[in-house]
Amino acid sequence: MARTAAVGATALASIALVLTGCATGDAPRRKAINSYLAERADLENVRRIMVLPFTPESSVTADCEKIRDAFLAELMKLRRFEVVPLPSTASENGMLNDSLRHGRLSTEAMVRLCDRYSLDGVLVGSITAWRPYKPPHLGMRTQLISIHSGATVWAVDAIYDANDRTTIADLREYDDSSQYDDGTLHGWELTLLAPNRFMTYVAHRFVGTWVE
Repeated sequence: MARTAAVGATALASIALVLTGCATGDAPRRKAINSYLAERADLENVRRIMVLPFTPESSVTADCEKIRDAFLAELMKLRRFEVVPLPSTASENGMLNDSLRHGRLSTEAMVRLCDRYSLDGVLVGSITAWRPYKPPHLGMRTQLISIHSGATVWAVDAIYDANDRTTIADLREYDDSSQYDDGTLHGWELTLLAPNRFMTYVAHRFVGTWVE
């Protein structure tokens, strides 16, 4: 009878482990995303940049300013660029955003902006998907354009969707390697409940593709 009880307990424990694995997804693992980084020689003279206001794609409703702020905060941690703020009165801002909505960046507006503020490049971003409530998702498309060559020297296009097991595995890896223990019982799951934390997580992954 004791042996039967022990076998039963072992079976229950195994089932519990399986259920736990199903609930939390795959083991912590970084998610591969689409990104491009130019050769070192092309990156060398891109130091002083401006990050334009992010824009939502059609049918997407998002707080672009907050998402851009999260991206900027992570970008500053890189300590690679001198980020010049964009004055709200800059007329080139509207011209650039309008040209982006039509699928082509206005070279004239970008050159004028770079000349006025002595920039090496401009970083533009668009929000391709956003859902702040659980399960959250955030998609972005960002690119850094060099004024010296006129070419894109850094580009990232990805979506992080908490419905996707690879995103959950990536989030757990991010929590294990990047976050401090805040003493809560939620752990990595807290990021799924707090939109600002999810923005920071995605921004961290985007900026993390810059590896010279």
